[in-house]
Amino acid sequence: MNTLLASSCNELQKLMAKKVTRLFLVTSALLPFLIKLLVHKLFITDWMALPAENINFSVLDLFVSIFLPIFCFIAATDLFTGEAERGTLIQVRPISRIELFLSKTLAICLFLGIQLLTVWLSLMISSALFDQFFSTSMMFTSLGAFLLSLVPLIVLTAMAILLALVVNSSVIAISSMIVLYLVMVFLPYVLPNVLYLLPTSYLDWYMQWLGNMSFRWLIQTVTYLCSTFALFFSTGYYIFNKKEV
Repeated sequence: MNTLLASSCNELQKLMAKKVTRLFLVTSALLPFLIKLLVHKLFITDWMALPAENINFSVLDLFVSIFLPIFCFIAATDLFTGEAERGTLIQVRPISRIELFLSKTLAICLFLGIQLLTVWLSLMISSALFDQFFSTSMMFTSLGAFLLSLVPLIVLTAMAILLALVVNSSVIAISSMIVLYLVMVFLPYVLPNVLYLLPTSYLDWYMQWLGNMSFRWLIQTVTYLCSTFALFFSTGYYIFNKKEV
């Protein structure tokens, strides 16, 4: 357990050392605040007509559908494909391969969680400053939505890692991830029957927990997300474990 924790911290430090990671973190902190500022100071009437909580969810949708998937693809490519290119993916260290694989996966998921919390905190501060009807109940509802949004992002991370392990070029890896993601986003418009078979369809999973929630549908989605993650994760580890030192 100690080696897993130490290795996860090491992988987090690798991510933080990247300029693109710091850029995403700064974006997570500033963009929600700027959106709120624009809505309230520039009198964007279409958005001002919405309740403040709806604006917060719109910002959440923006991050979970665009910014965080892109970061997930970049991080998976860097920690797996990029290190394989540099010859540092499998190092001689007192840690098993499953611990190394877990630590890299955990590092990406933890940073996604950090970014979600940063977006939430920025929204709450800006809401307290600009929203006329700010309440603490809105804080807890929004926090629950942001935390729930991490679950489908973890599934997307497992898929990105699997693709990163299959492809040997960083450029091809990140390109193929983005293309595949766009295909999964737009395919349901052409073939509606495949909507709930794609991981990208669950990025707004938090919406199921708001309002009237169907317990049966909730069990189905939890089962789908867990089984999809298990499939991607186990396949990814199998490929990772077969790689030569």
